[in-house]
Amino acid sequence: RFGLRRSGSCAPRGIGWWLEMMRSVCQQVTVRGCRLAASGSVLPSRQAEVLTPETAARCFFARRFADTVADDGRRRCLWRWGATSAGMMSQQEVTESSKDPILMEDFRGVTTAACGSSHSAFVVDGQLYTYGSNKYHQLGRSVEEAQKSDPEGAGPAPVTFETEDGHHPRVSQVALGAFHSAAITDGGILWTWGWGGSFWYGSGALGQGDRVNCEVPTVVRLFADEGEQIRQVVCGSQHTLVLTTDGRVYATGKGDFGRLGRGDTRDAPEFEEIEYFFQSNDSVLSPTEPASIVKLGAGNNFSAAMSQQGELWVWGRNDYGQLGLGEEAMGDMYSAERYPRLVRSLPLEGHRVVDFDCGEHHLVALTAAGAIYEWGNRTWLEPHPVTLPARYSGGLQGIIKVVAGDKCSFAITEDGQVYSWGAKASGCLAQGENCPKQVVQPTLVPPTTFGHQQVVDLKASKGRCLAITLEDTHVA
Repeated sequence: RFGLRRSGSCAPRGIGWWLEMMRSVCQQVTVRGCRLAASGSVLPSRQAEVLTPETAARCFFARRFADTVADDGRRRCLWRWGATSAGMMSQQEVTESSKDPILMEDFRGVTTAACGSSHSAFVVDGQLYTYGSNKYHQLGRSVEEAQKSDPEGAGPAPVTFETEDGHHPRVSQVALGAFHSAAITDGGILWTWGWGGSFWYGSGALGQGDRVNCEVPTVVRLFADEGEQIRQVVCGSQHTLVLTTDGRVYATGKGDFGRLGRGDTRDAPEFEEIEYFFQSNDSVLSPTEPASIVKLGAGNNFSAAMSQQGELWVWGRNDYGQLGLGEEAMGDMYSAERYPRLVRSLPLEGHRVVDFDCGEHHLVALTAAGAIYEWGNRTWLEPHPVTLPARYSGGLQGIIKVVAGDKCSFAITEDGQVYSWGAKASGCLAQGENCPKQVVQPTLVPPTTFGHQQVVDLKASKGRCLAITLEDTHVA
């Protein structure tokens, strides 16, 4: 994209080297802006802008990060780990077998993955595999009786997607909630399955227009019949958000605490559009144009959206400070925002968000300058800097992706190293048994943990984690 190419499978140079090389040309080069979307791909912006060397370098590495999906072939391996026991208040139906990452030997060529509260999923050559608990039909397939009593649930097995004419489409993206699952197939078709809801516990998050359980993947007719293609899907505990290819945001599921972003708390058994982003314009960085949403996120009972301009909107429950709106927005355990609200403190300080992720009760964000901010978990009520910008010697260098789970967070660098921080009790830090109970600063996960393989993606949820690595690309 910037006239630079990789040479063989050598490890990428440090970001400082690229900054120096690009500094002389970036002053005169005007290109369409780059923003990192949910899948890791780089999307063109609507308005041209002159890139700084720092932003150009980050866009370049984001492009490289996304290109590995197409270029790696059978090299992509999958590792799993997480909590080996469930807490008393946990929604986990099953647990993981190890707190240390374990290579899933039988699978190669993994393109994407996802984790829910009690189940996980991954895609190999367009085929979806699921494993874990199937108590709410969230695996999308039948499970043998013996596997239902296994502490780890059912093992990995393929899930069938079949259209009315017998066609079996390829899966490109998957997202998991606590009781349901969702996937996108060829042509941007959305499928959901799992628990449909009940009178006592409210609507499920399938978006099928009723409260009927779906035991197998089922097309969401609302979008298919209108020919509306889905670009991204994310799942909270009991709600689902989707982003269409034309930038529209829809939500379905349980509506309490305003997590659906429509200004009320009623349930929505069918997808309904969040019209806020077309009707309001509270942007700080681009006050003369409407927000163009490029990425969505969903926590347990809150939601977030990132714009192409690099701003972040949040809505839903705020009992843990997960919205990052400060003390004024968190009065008690019932604090919530029913409409999307801009996290103003970041753009007011000149920060542009290039990536973010919602954990169970917190949110972590990465800025264009390479700084990581975090809030929530009843620790920080507004954006708190976890690291310095990359231009400082004390900052982490070359961060291209951030990930949030339950009381744990991760950062991935352009050369495939992983940093983690949070609570040891989460079972997800991958720092070994001797790590502190609370890891406050991002700490390098020893490369030996993943067999010195380069990590290209990572997913985390409530006590469950998955990482994708390149088996023949090694880090020191």
